[in-house]
Amino acid sequence: MYPLIIGLVGHIRSGKSSVAQYIHEKYKYSIASNSDLLREIAKNLDMEPNRDNLKKLGDSIFSVLGNDTLARFRLSQPQNYPIIVDGIRYKEEIQLYRREPTFKLIGVKAPEYTRYERLNTLANQGKDSFLSEDEFHTLKNARSEVQVDELLKLTDTIINNNKTRDDLFFTIDQLMEEWRNSSS
Repeated sequence: MYPLIIGLVGHIRSGKSSVAQYIHEKYKYSIASNSDLLREIAKNLDMEPNRDNLKKLGDSIFSVLGNDTLARFRLSQPQNYPIIVDGIRYKEEIQLYRREPTFKLIGVKAPEYTRYERLNTLANQGKDSFLSEDEFHTLKNARSEVQVDELLKLTDTIINNNKTRDDLFFTIDQLMEEWRNSSS
């Protein structure tokens, strides 16, 4: 049986959104993006939804209301199950999602140089902010990034996204087939 909720964890530009989009398109999961939820909140507060503002907004929400705030909000809303949660950043979120017995957590990894190249390729397309290498390395210290290595240890599986998109999609298909054929 496919999981009702799949969570994705990984460093910035590791390929989480590519995994989410593929699972959405092929397996009909609804995408539940933490960054999209923060963008929506920012928009409603008349804030420019850039990386810096989203970081400040997220830091404020999580430090005051708890690291599981977005997960609590999401689970309190009527859902179009199954869902894939793109961008889990805190252990408390995982603990909440694990209450769903079929929940699975996927870690997505890619080499740092690949992630940096992806970020700036997307910046050139207007889909992200251009960052220098120093600025990119500084992101590791952002509140939303510091727990990622620890969270990767809690995953049910790791996908190494260091080859082609076809390789990534093949790996996802194998994983989904494995989960479909398992009893839990």
